[in-house]
Parts: sequence; C-alpha cells; structure tokens
Amino acid sequence: MKHIFTLFLTIFLFSFAEGQTVKGTVKDASGIPLPGVNIKVIPSNASTISDMDGNFTIAANVGDVIEFSFIGFSTKTVKATTQMTVALAEESSTLTEVVVVGYGTKKLGAVTGSVAQVKAADIVRTPAQSAVQAIQGKAAGVNIVTNDEPGSNPTIRVRGLGTLIAGRDPLYVIDGVETNGLNGINPNDIENMDVLKDASSLAIYGQKGANGVVIVTTKKGKEGKLKVTFDSYYGFKNIQRKVDMADSYQFAYFNNYAMGSSSYLNLNQPYNTNWLDEITRTGSVKSNTMSISGGTENANYYFSAGNYEEEGILIGTEYKRTNLNSRNQFKAFDGKLKISQNFNATIGRNTPKPASLFTAAYKQSPIVPVYFENGRWGQPLRNSATGLVDINGSDRFNNVANPVAQLANTNDQSKNVILFGSVGAELQIFKDLKFNSTFGATYETYKGYSFVDNTENYLITNATKTITDYENTFGDKEVIYNTLTQYQGTNYAWNWDNYLTYTKSIGKHNINVTAGMSRTTKQDNDYLSGTRRNLPENANYWNLSLASYNSETSPGAVTTGTKTTPIVSVAYFGRFEYDYDGKYMLTGILRREGISAFQKSNRWDNFPSVSAGWVVTNEDFLKESKVFNYLKIRGGYGQVGNGNTSNATNNVVFRSGANYTFGSDPSINPGVTIPYEVDPNLTWETMEEIDLGLDFRFLDNRLSGTIDLYDRTSKNVILPVSLPPVLSQEDVVLNTGEISNKGAELSLRWQDKIGDKISYWIGGNISFNKNELTKVTNTYFANFTGGDLGNGQFTKQVLVGEALGSFYVYDVTGFDANGNFTYSDERVVAGSYIPKYTYGGNIGLTYGNIDFSVDIYGVGGNKIFNGKKAQRFGGENFEADYLDSFWTPGNPNAENPNPSNEQPRPSTYFIEDGAFLRINNITLGYTLPEVSKAITKARIYVTAVNPFLFTKYSGFSPESSGSNGGDPLGNAGMELDAYPTNKTFTVGLNLTF
Repeated sequence: MKHIFTLFLTIFLFSFAEGQTVKGTVKDASGIPLPGVNIKVIPSNASTISDMDGNFTIAANVGDVIEFSFIGFSTKTVKATTQMTVALAEESSTLTEVVVVGYGTKKLGAVTGSVAQVKAADIVRTPAQSAVQAIQGKAAGVNIVTNDEPGSNPTIRVRGLGTLIAGRDPLYVIDGVETNGLNGINPNDIENMDVLKDASSLAIYGQKGANGVVIVTTKKGKEGKLKVTFDSYYGFKNIQRKVDMADSYQFAYFNNYAMGSSSYLNLNQPYNTNWLDEITRTGSVKSNTMSISGGTENANYYFSAGNYEEEGILIGTEYKRTNLNSRNQFKAFDGKLKISQNFNATIGRNTPKPASLFTAAYKQSPIVPVYFENGRWGQPLRNSATGLVDINGSDRFNNVANPVAQLANTNDQSKNVILFGSVGAELQIFKDLKFNSTFGATYETYKGYSFVDNTENYLITNATKTITDYENTFGDKEVIYNTLTQYQGTNYAWNWDNYLTYTKSIGKHNINVTAGMSRTTKQDNDYLSGTRRNLPENANYWNLSLASYNSETSPGAVTTGTKTTPIVSVAYFGRFEYDYDGKYMLTGILRREGISAFQKSNRWDNFPSVSAGWVVTNEDFLKESKVFNYLKIRGGYGQVGNGNTSNATNNVVFRSGANYTFGSDPSINPGVTIPYEVDPNLTWETMEEIDLGLDFRFLDNRLSGTIDLYDRTSKNVILPVSLPPVLSQEDVVLNTGEISNKGAELSLRWQDKIGDKISYWIGGNISFNKNELTKVTNTYFANFTGGDLGNGQFTKQVLVGEALGSFYVYDVTGFDANGNFTYSDERVVAGSYIPKYTYGGNIGLTYGNIDFSVDIYGVGGNKIFNGKKAQRFGGENFEADYLDSFWTPGNPNAENPNPSNEQPRPSTYFIEDGAFLRINNITLGYTLPEVSKAITKARIYVTAVNPFLFTKYSGFSPESSGSNGGDPLGNAGMELDAYPTNKTFTVGLNLTF
C-alpha cells in the first residue's frame, strides 16, 4: 500500500510539473505596470505579452530562465518562481538605439557623424499626407517648408542651399530603395527616419547624397503572437488666417480717390462679394490604416493597407491615396542566411485646381457679383453714367477674371500608380564576415487630362455675348467648342547594392570594415500627350478618339512625346570603423563614382571622408562623475559631389526657326540652330564640409543634447554666363561659382517623472545658417534674375556676397509732392527668403492613461515678398487696412502711398518680415482600460494641427516653398499664386489586437 501511494504521488507531481504555469507582474522602476512586454521562456520558446495591468501567465517550470524585453527598457532574464514581480529598468540613454548610416547600421552612441533620428511616435503625432511634413521642427538643421495643397510635396533642405540650377533635394532611401520623395508611403508604416546631415556621413552615398540623405525604415514583424493594429482619424480643415479685404464701399472710395473723381464709382453698389468665401469651403481629411504583423524565430511578416482622402479648402480639390505594404524576412541554415522582401504599392488620384485662384480672389473687386441677375458670370463692367457695376456697362475697370467662373471651368484630373520594393539577402559567410545584396526599384505610371470649355471661357469674359457671337468669331473656319488634352507617362529607377562587412573584436579593439559597389539607373522616363478639339460635353466621353476636329495639319490635333536617356551611376565604396574600448572612434570612407551624364573625361571622381569621436565619460577620470552621465566629442571632414544638376545643363539643344535661302533655288529652306554651347569640361559640383559636434547627458540622464558646428563650401557650382553673341546666342552654364553655408545646431531634451503617475518631457532645437554666394570666377557671369511677377518685373537676383534667393528691388525713399513713392536709382538687396534660423520644440506628459503633447515650429531672419499686392495692373481690390493710413497732404508720413491704379515697381514696400512661430500640433489622448481580452490597447485622441500662428506678415501665410520645388529664383518665399496654410482638427482611434 505504501508503494502504491508513493507511485501515485510521483505521477501526480510529475504531471503537475509538466503542466505548471507561472504568473506574475511586470513593472518599471517606479512600480508602474508595463503592458505589452515580450515574455519568452528560454528552454521551451513559449512566449506571451503582459496585459494592460502588466500581468502575465506563461507555461513554465519553476527555475526556468525567462526573458523580459520591452522597447525603451533594458532586457532582463530571471529564473521563474510561482508568483513573480519583475522590475525593468529604463535604458539609461538611447545610445544603444540603432540608426541607419548607409549600407549598414550603428548604435547611436558609436556614431561619429551628424545624424538626426525621428521615431514613429513623432511622425504619426501630426496627421499629414506626407511623413516629411509631419517631422517639421523635429530635427535640427532640417528645414521643411510645408504645402497644404492636396497631394503636394513639402520642400526639405538639409543645412542650407548649396546649388542653384537643379538637384537641391535630398536623397530618400526606403528600406534600400532610392526614391525622390515620400509621398508614395503611408506615414503609419514608418518605424523611424534617420537624416544624414554632414559630409562625413553622406560620403558613403556619393553624388546622390550631396543635399542630405533621409533614410526611412518601415515597420516589420516581431517574434511573438499575431498583432493587429488599426489606426484611424477624421478631421476638418480651414484656412489658418484670412486677409481682410476692402468691402464695396471702401473699394469705390479708393478708386474714386485714385481716379480723381467722386463719381467714377457709385458708393452704393448693388453687390458686395467676398471672393475668398466664394471659392473656399471647410475641407476634410480622413485616414484608415490596418496592419498585421508577427513572426517566429525564423520568419517575420508585416502587412498593411491604408487609405487617405482629403477634400481641400479650395472647392473641387481632392486627393485620394491607397497604400499596400508588405515586408517579410526569412532565415535559413540556422540563421546564417536572411532573405528580406519589401513591397509598397500606392494608387493616387488628384483633382487639382489652380492656386492662382487665391490671387484672383484677392484682387477681384467686391462690387463684382458672382452672377448677374440674368445668370451670366459677373464681370468688372462699369456703367459710366451711373458709376454702378452693370452687365451692359462699357467700361471694364480691371482685367481680373471671375474666380468662381475660373473654378467651375477648370476640369483637370490625374492618376498615378507607384510601385517600389526591394529584395535583399544577407549571408553570414564566416563568423566575422557577411555579404549583403539588395536590389531596389521604383516604377511609376501616371495619366491625366485637362478639359477646357472654350465656349464657356468666351462667355465668362463677355457677359453680354451669346454662343452665336462666339461662333461668328471663327468666320469660315471650323468652330472650336472645347479642347481636351490627355497625357500619360512612366518613370523607372533602380539601384543594386552589394557589399561585404567584416567585424572583429580583439580585446578592447573593435574593427568594422565595409566594402562594396552600387549601380543606379534613374530618370528613365517616357511621356506622351495629345490634344483634340470638340469632344462631347459629357465627361464620360472625354476621349481623344471621340473628338470631331482631328485634322492632323491643323492645331486641332497635337501630339507630343519625349523619351529621356537614363542617367547611370556606378560606384565603389569602402568604410573603415575602429573603436577602442568604447572611448576612441575613427571612421574613414572612400567612394569612387562615375556618372553617365558628363562626358567621359569628367565622369569619375573620388569622395573621401574621415570622422572621429572621443567618449570622454569612458575615461577613468570621469567614470565616477556625478555631473556627466555621457559626453562625446566628435568631428569630421568630407567631400561629396553633386551630379544631379547635369541633366538640366549638359544637353545639346536644337532649335527650329533658322530658315535660310541657299543654292540656285530662291525658296526658303527650314533649318535648326544650336543656340548655346555645352561646355565639354562641365563636371561635378563638390561640397566640402567640416563638422564638430558634442553629445551629452547630464543629471541622471534627464537632460540630453547635441551641439553641432559646421562649415560647408560648395565648389565648382554651375552658373550661367553671358558670352559674346559670336560665341553663343544664349547664356551657357559653367562650373564657376562657390557657395558657403555656415551654421550651428543645438538640440536639448529634458525628461523626468513626478511621483509614480506623471512622466513628462520638454525638448527643443534651434539651427542657425548663413548662406552666401562667396565668389564667381568667370567675368561673364550673367544677370541671373528671377521671381517673376507676371507683369514684366523681376524681384530676385543672384549676387556675389549675398544669400541665394535674395530679393533685389527698388528701395522706397519717401513720397513725392503727389503722394506717390519715390525710389532709389538702383536696386538694393532686401534680404532673402532663406531663414537665418529655424527652431522647433515639444512638450508632453502622461498621467495614468492620459497623454498630452504640444509641438511648435518657427523661423526667423527671412523675408517674404507679398507678391499678390505687387501684381497690379489697375482696378484691383486692396486690403481693408490700407485706408487706415495712406498719404494725404495732411498725413505726409503715412504707411501707404496715395491711392493709385498705376502698376507699382517691385520695391521694399512689398518686402515683409517672414518670421513666424506656429503651434504645429496639440494632441490629447486617453488610453482606455482593458476593453476586452482581444483588444490589448485602445486609445482615442483629438489633435489640432496648426491651430495658432504668430507673425507680423500681413498675407495668408509666411510659409511658401513656391510652385517649382523651392527654386531660389522661382517664386519660393513669394506669396503669389500660393496655397494658404490650413488649420486642421481631427479625432482619432488607435487599436491593438
């Protein structure tokens, strides 16, 4: 009996041990429960995650080793007990976080160059269709000018502007795929963004990284159970600030004064139109993203689908985008081989309207109606007998179109599909040697149309005419009722990178060597467009084949097409990294690159860099310091070429119209001419930079920061020169300039806790930059002007000793006897649109389940040209406060001149201070207590984007990148045909299953 009892007891205990479970709670150092901690039993690989209260239950035996890991906390392994309480310590710093530095990764503490990282939480905090727009103000030295037009691209500049002709944008690398921007990617799919800023970091990318590199790492699956997330928000948009325009009485009064007549316009007009209100609406924005992720020891997966839709504040504008993203990784041969795949598909549809409508709404008179009583479009027609706006009036008092009519008669639409992805393999050849190969490609196809109702355009500008009148203007020719232009095109680019990485540690000596090659093909573009006349009015039949006016010999049928020659670059690169005991760090890079855009003798060049770091706090004399937790001094020098300008400057052009008679036949023979020469010696622009930096952490790691000083010089800058006509009929471009960008950057962050429930942080950064064209070596340097006002006047000129994009206008010196402005004899430099400093800041706190954050952004030292004020031809509207202070004999010191309808000169009168401080984001969120066992996290939030703006600028918005990609000689920094900044209010939901 005794033996039987013993047997049953043994079986019972054995069975109990086999099915034993361990329970416990995971907390932080302050005792606050931690949800979502990854918990794994080392012997059995059993895994789970902690719930909202930090509790967990896992199959394990007493004494088993269990690993606890959580982002932001140090991984901890402990032996299991029946009831466990595990405290995880926060990582003392982010120095162990990984940043991507090009063809590899590094721990942040080992970086010797200048790299800024923005994490996913900071990206999605600001709802925006572009991830670049969402990080404005979050990285020192990275100046981002946003654009709220639906479907638009922000402009980004890293440490100033170092070139003029072209190639001003940074390189974007998304999971190994080189692209031109981030509009094709869902911000919710991004894990982090690393911005390489200095030449010592950029040299590994050669000429492609001359303007900075933005490396994007998307989210991937993690080992553990299936994870499902759903992120959604909806909001509405309005103009951030309006400009108060004159009403009908003020407009009539102003024009009577300007015309020297009390009866030119009747002060009691029948109409008082607010044109801005007529063309705008409350816009809306909505976004939904769902992702599925998970993995095992040998495979992980991430898949997401997202949809973004926006209705712009300009009536009729729409942008829709659908994203599909897949990222997978597989391991084989005991993890020695890793195969990764990333694929993203973006389908976009854009219905744009011209931003010039905002200028038209600004200028059009309030006494003009949207419609006359007979239903015809309102026009600025004055009855000279009554001084009233009248459809039968014979006097047209301005040439501004009816903005609402223009809006209604603009029928444009575009669609595009962007496919980009990469396939990569990593093979561990030996313990210390691995090989990586990555092929990435981007393919875009797009198409669109523009339909113009020619008949309606005629009636818009001829209020008393009829269709018959329009038809009679053609005489015996066939009447053109409407015009349809359709276009389509494709872009293709790819890059293939192969490199070896050797890593070896001998005692305190650590070596990492990377060597490889890269090939890139870009600007492989095809484009075709066709125009036909007289289509059916129904939009369903807007197709070139349905046109009734198709004569190939007439302007009724026009077809154009282009095929560009791809630009190919091949590079060989190497990087050597040395680290001694975590104290002394040295990095050297050499990249030799050739590009097909230049002639053979100038295609190849070398781009070297070297950087070093010294972690002072790892020295014995500071290891026990109670002040410094971390202190690193670093510095670097590098050279980076810029070959991105070559495609715009290195092509031979053949121009028609060179007709001539020759031979015995006196008839004229058609010919072509080459209007300008291409310099056979044209070659790379070269950027050289010295960077000195300091990374530090004080006061128990609560205060952290970075300081950088840099001196960047762009040499052999391509500029136009005006040769004698016998040599070239037009300006040619040569390597002849030098541009300097000098600056300083400071980033600070304080984070701490108050008691057990409140955690908070305060952060900020400020960047200073001085931009200057320091010299031009060619005496034939052209008058390089720009900033066209559309009235024959320019506002900008490139001048030695001044910043690029400097306004070059006449200085207002006073008033003459009649109250008109007097001007300087010569133009003067009136500042540049490029800010001298930019800054950003953020504060945030969490209290229990509540989170709150605020982001700010600002610029200073820049000027804005209020172009819509200056683009006058007579009879346009004006701002209401003009009448508060204009010249009269009794008010000779007024701010504004005597009312006049004369075309003004581009002058300092229109130059305004462009400094501003904007609250970019205010977010209040609440994480719900456990909703159900299926939902591990549920958070609701409200966000205000751009709710407040503080500026002296009088226009719609002091932020303007211009319509041509931030071209310093375009309309960047000019409020002219610009889309106003919006303020957006959203409510959102985050769910994790």
